[in-house]
Amino acid sequence: MEGGATWVEGRLRRVLWASATSGYAVVRLQGADELEFVAVGMLADLVDHAEGAFLALEGRWEDHAVHGRQFRCSGTLHGSPRSLDGMRLYLASSGVKGVGPKVAAALVEHFGLSTPTVLATEPQRLEEVPGIGPAKARAIRTAWARDEEGRALAMTLRGLGVSQRLVQRIRDRYGDRAPAVVRGEPYRLADEIRGIGFRTADALARQLGVPDDDPDRQRAAVAYALEQATLDGHCYTPREELAQRVRALGVPTENLDRAVADAEGAGRVVVEGERLWPTSLFDAELAVTRELHRLCEVRPRPVDEALIRRAEAWEEVELDPTQREAVRRGLQGGVVVITGGPGTGKTTLLRVLLRVVREQGAPWLLGSPTGRAARRLAEATGQEASTLHRMLELDPGSGGFGRGLANPLEADGLVVDEVSMVDLELMQAVLHALPFDHPSLSLVLVGDADQLPSVGAGQVLRDLVASGRVPTVRLSTIHRQAADSGIVVAAGAIHRGAVPTSGERSGHRDVFLLDRPDADAALATLVQVVHQRLPANGFDPFDHVQVLAPTRRGPLGTERLNRVLQDVLNPDGQELVRGERRYRVGDRVMCTRNRYDVEVFNGDVGRVRRVDGKALLVDFDGRRVEWARDDLGLLDLAYAVTVHKSQGSEYPAVVLALHGAHGVMLRRNLFYTAATRAKRFLCVVGQRRAWERAVGARGGDERRTALAERLSGAGPLDESSLLP
Repeated sequence: MEGGATWVEGRLRRVLWASATSGYAVVRLQGADELEFVAVGMLADLVDHAEGAFLALEGRWEDHAVHGRQFRCSGTLHGSPRSLDGMRLYLASSGVKGVGPKVAAALVEHFGLSTPTVLATEPQRLEEVPGIGPAKARAIRTAWARDEEGRALAMTLRGLGVSQRLVQRIRDRYGDRAPAVVRGEPYRLADEIRGIGFRTADALARQLGVPDDDPDRQRAAVAYALEQATLDGHCYTPREELAQRVRALGVPTENLDRAVADAEGAGRVVVEGERLWPTSLFDAELAVTRELHRLCEVRPRPVDEALIRRAEAWEEVELDPTQREAVRRGLQGGVVVITGGPGTGKTTLLRVLLRVVREQGAPWLLGSPTGRAARRLAEATGQEASTLHRMLELDPGSGGFGRGLANPLEADGLVVDEVSMVDLELMQAVLHALPFDHPSLSLVLVGDADQLPSVGAGQVLRDLVASGRVPTVRLSTIHRQAADSGIVVAAGAIHRGAVPTSGERSGHRDVFLLDRPDADAALATLVQVVHQRLPANGFDPFDHVQVLAPTRRGPLGTERLNRVLQDVLNPDGQELVRGERRYRVGDRVMCTRNRYDVEVFNGDVGRVRRVDGKALLVDFDGRRVEWARDDLGLLDLAYAVTVHKSQGSEYPAVVLALHGAHGVMLRRNLFYTAATRAKRFLCVVGQRRAWERAVGARGGDERRTALAERLSGAGPLDESSLLP
């Protein structure tokens, strides 16, 4: 490395490589002398810049042993135009009110590259420009002067990889105070700005000289560590693990108890012995416990057994005793959990239950966590069903719900299907929306407790069953029609801890296991199955086939599978490139985080219908959504998805990659969940020893929760806190 820090300016020619994960990028610039050079560093945000944009980078020149002379950027990025085109772009994107593309063009035509100097030192000359009168000149002059610090702030944030959209979000939140907040209280950004995390705020704070042991830094690290634990599904974190997570962030833990106490005093953390909770999750557990206790106390209403028998005849089914008990419990009022694996008749008993309530003229609602699961529920029962978010009248602006304690749902009963997908906070919202003044309200919760728990924090269905407090009906009988399904037989084998038998040996033509010990051979076979074998048997690879894998990374993770399958199934067409990601017209894509602003949620799958330079148009089952470039980090290809992301969905054909490369994710309930996603055909590609390891590995995804304890009365909760 030669000399100290310096500045270089140039025109962006091309982003040669960028990692959406790390933020590291390699770009090619053209300098003022027209010679091109390479710059490297945390510059992945430059993929948002148009070719030809003018930039100024701070850093040092270095001679790399392999790549030669290059400029290593220290991360500060400023616009510094050296041409009239660049100046127009700079002014139009400056964020100054009154200076849009047309005004910017007029200013540059008159003042050229001196425009910023004129604005800063001779603003009275603005009236020389045709079309700019005294009033407009004063407005532009005032806005430019007032926003000078804001522009410098935006440049600093952009240099840290913060997108223009997030910069605008910061300025919208704090207004004229934004520079003071960012420089004086940088960790507030992690608390108050959606999309800004601890690491970005910490990088800014470090740049501003905030000391390692600053109390604000420690409080922010505690909040971030707890947040990361919730992303792993946990509701609370043991104090010792919290300390480990904070140390991993490079934050000293000598004063951790003080930082925790400060966070508790600020209402962000609840301390329960050695357990530390984000306040929202602690409150949610208490609320869920309280409302379920109320439902358990609902006085049972009489049930017309003859009407159940008539409903069976109308539906042309005969329930087994356990199914009939589930129907009876649902009609009595209060809460009942109905759990069972595939083929045990959950849908059949729901049809009978809903036939009875229709005959009684009772208004019931049906809901499910995802759009696909809701449509499947409606098709199976012949009654309208909706997503829980839509039923609860989600407010896209706030992320809150219109239905709640003050505005409950209007119904005698509610069926929630696929409850294994419902996380703690969504269950709280559902329970808060129930009309508790109803004398015999019914809540019927249906799901498979042996599947993976929800993507969000908690394991609600498992906890309800484990508590022994909530009435539960377990379905275990495999009915005759389901018993003929190789998929049901395979799921049963996995549940018992045995590797399923492949179709060529079992005689079931809907389940095949293809043993390919080498990962690359397994990948080649998987692609052949998806691209050739299944289409030859009537399965469309876009509409009927879903590839599943336990992990995102690795030789058979979804990231690699998606790249390969995209190039095979959708190799051509207009595309939008964002770092390592390419989106093409026709691609299947999945939203990876709740986007309340457009009412698209984590796990929703759509198809790209249009691509332009700035955005995608994505069709989510009939809802067309403009997906801006800044939000592409929330959109993954979905030719292959993780088993966790497949929960609540059902596909005509599932191709599952299950190989030793998937390591610790080889677990029984993951294998079981994947197999039960298939409706007509299941193909497992990988290693037999991996399948044996998976069926032998029970557990491994347990969540740290206290809901079962609280429901059963064994937890540390004071019963008086359950009162309304």
